[in-house]
Amino acid sequence: MTDISICEIDFEVWASLASSEPQSFEKLRRDKISALINNSAKCNQHRLRCLQWRIDKIRDKNKDSPMASCLAISELMWDTFQHLSDLLQDKAENGLSAHTPAMQANIIPFPAKPEI
Repeated sequence: MTDISICEIDFEVWASLASSEPQSFEKLRRDKISALINNSAKCNQHRLRCLQWRIDKIRDKNKDSPMASCLAISELMWDTFQHLSDLLQDKAENGLSAHTPAMQANIIPFPAKPEI
């Protein structure tokens, strides 16, 4: 599998490719996304593929307007964030929380601040 990082993406190169060769751009975009998903933890891959499918459907629906596509994807992100926030709030209100593992730390004492 190929290691993918955000550092590999040169915006100017990708923007130029998108305007000069849209089919090549789309193929490269799909390949990079697939590689990124394939390099993620196995337990996350199905969820990531489903999310990417949703994003692709939003892009298809708004193919004539990149701005509309961007706004719709942003709305999806914020809806998901709100849903997670609601779940967290609900758990907090009902006294349900994730198990917090016991932590051990080496406490370093600091001298008291001298009074002036």
